[in-house]
Amino acid sequence: MNLVLDLRPPESRLYGSWEERLAAVARFSRPDEVHAVCEKAYALGARAVLAVLDDPIREALASFQRWRDMALWAVVPNMFAFIRDFTDLGMVGAARVRFMRLGPAAMIRTGLGAATQLPAVLKKDFATGALLVADMELAGLRGLRVSRLVLHPQLTELGLAGGVRHLFTAVADRAARAGIEAGLATNNPLRAAEVLGPDLRRFAVVVSPANPKGWKMFPDRAACERLYRTDPARFAASEITAGGTIAPAAALAHLDALGLGTAVLDARAVDEAFRAGATRAAS
Repeated sequence: MNLVLDLRPPESRLYGSWEERLAAVARFSRPDEVHAVCEKAYALGARAVLAVLDDPIREALASFQRWRDMALWAVVPNMFAFIRDFTDLGMVGAARVRFMRLGPAAMIRTGLGAATQLPAVLKKDFATGALLVADMELAGLRGLRVSRLVLHPQLTELGLAGGVRHLFTAVADRAARAGIEAGLATNNPLRAAEVLGPDLRRFAVVVSPANPKGWKMFPDRAACERLYRTDPARFAASEITAGGTIAPAAALAHLDALGLGTAVLDARAVDEAFRAGATRAAS
């Protein structure tokens, strides 16, 4: 089973209690704690990270990749940070914050790219605006080895709901130009297959929920599993523990029976699986 670590800022997680939220914020605001989770995942066999990047995650991954062969599937843009900046600074201010993080060469490329799309920018076209923000965040990942480009799931679900097919083909085009692969993350893979048709094959990986309870699997578990069986090598299972209600070992066994070869583990599942492995080793 290929394992992928799911890393995201603490504000983008779901919590069962206020105490759990406070503990996660305290933990994942520290790069050394993020680094430790990466080390646990690596020990379990993970060789890739699916990451929404903030400053602590970026710093931790830059350090971790210096001595571990861990691929980065970069999820852009960080929608929680963008919404926060948009609320505080407005659209122009939020874009300016990201632009100022770029190096001179990236600034020129971004500026020229925006100039060529000026009519769509002035019309406030959804796909154009989303991709410009994603481009700036991707260009700002200096020093990180990015192997796959994934559009943030919030934008993906909006684009799929509206049938904005060119949003996704543009992501695939950008990844190809950058010499990396494109990925897709969605809770509704059937809608993705409907909207994209044959172009779904342009995405090297489609990250979607798969678990015995059907949790977050839309429209339902049976329909999703039928789709997964048509191309099991393309689909990577997320939400495998159904919100922490299924033990990682049982969740992985379910995926193996389903024929899926890639599982995405969140930090909680990594912690639990690592503790279980350490306990077995000590006994």
